[in-house]
Amino acid sequence: MIELTETQAKALDASQQPPVAVDTRTGQEYLLIRREVYNKVKAVLRPIGRNWDDSADDDLIRKDA
Repeated sequence: MIELTETQAKALDASQQPPVAVDTRTGQEYLLIRREVYNKVKAVLRPIGRNWDDSADDDLIRKDA
């Protein structure tokens, strides 16, 4: 777990929602969402991925897309 600095915590109250965190090493952006929101999204997406949990099916996924 990462604990936020005071400045980072204030960003949670900013008008841009969800807040964006940037990895300065890579430039990769991450969206910060509450655990409750994450759990809801995960529950919605779980049925979609249920058929793709078998590594034998990996060749069915396009690699060039």
